[in-house]
Amino acid sequence: MLDVYLWSAFCNMFHLDHKQNILFHEQLENEAGIKLQLKINNNRSTMLSVKWSPDCTKVSLHRMFLQAPQNIMQELACYLRRDHKNLAPALKAYIEHNLQKLDYSYQLDLRKLKTKGQVYDLQKIYDEINKEYFNNKLKLFITWFGKSDRSASSKVTFGLFHDPLKLIKINRLLDNRQFPPYFVSFIIYHEMLHHVSPTYVDDKGMKHIHNKAFKEMEKKHRFYDQAQQWIRQNQKYFFTANTTCI
Repeated sequence: MLDVYLWSAFCNMFHLDHKQNILFHEQLENEAGIKLQLKINNNRSTMLSVKWSPDCTKVSLHRMFLQAPQNIMQELACYLRRDHKNLAPALKAYIEHNLQKLDYSYQLDLRKLKTKGQVYDLQKIYDEINKEYFNNKLKLFITWFGKSDRSASSKVTFGLFHDPLKLIKINRLLDNRQFPPYFVSFIIYHEMLHHVSPTYVDDKGMKHIHNKAFKEMEKKHRFYDQAQQWIRQNQKYFFTANTTCI
């Protein structure tokens, strides 16, 4: 009996979603004034994709647009009928703002996350930072990525934060004693701040990754000064034009 109830609930939900998609499709076509082949996706990489055609323009939109207010629908319609060459600032801001709300961490295969290195244990350092600076409120994941060495020509990124996955990735290059513990701690803290002080798009459409609030919080790390000094002293060895911390 329970299975029948669950199946019925699923069918009702699917019917409502399908109906909502049809209504949205009709609304967007009316706003744009052109024929659209619309696909609503739920992936974590493509929020908006358009392939223009004289007969029928193909559009792939993330589900976030189903809740878009009228002004965003109008900006989207203008873009689809090619009134503007680039995305309007309001449209960029809407995407960026809603991107912060997405949580695809349930898709992570936790068995594949590697936190223990030869020198540093990322999970231990993350937990210490979370306790000291964030009262253990952050619910993020962390792992190593890459190799422990690199060729001279390869681009180096010390850390990354994948917002939809709530995942911090630290370059395995840092799992080496030539990188002091306080510097590794600072890099992890830096990546955690990307969740606490997220990227935003201003009224001019400019994207701010390390905004003023981010930089102020960054200075609160107890080893901020030492980390900056270490960077200056080792600039020529590790911080070339092909090296970044973000």
